[in-house]
Amino acid sequence: MIEDAHLYRRIALLEHQVRLLSERLGVPCPTFGSDVGATASGVLEGGVPSEVVALARSGNAIAAIKLFRELTGAGLREAKEVVDSL
Repeated sequence: MIEDAHLYRRIALLEHQVRLLSERLGVPCPTFGSDVGATASGVLEGGVPSEVVALARSGNAIAAIKLFRELTGAGLREAKEVVDSL
């Protein structure tokens, strides 16, 4: 569902905030499930792994959907909706 894409984005924002707070406080940051698709700098775009965003924006939606499913365990419909929303 499209609502799931919004939830991924909200969760990613919260995870990002936790990373920033951990960094500033000098305490270890927990590893999040979305870290699987994180870039070297740990940045995700709207809760979607950056590799998926890059594929989608380059016009390769099928590869983006496939990668999103592999990284997140999402179903086909959910993955398509996320990629279509990018």
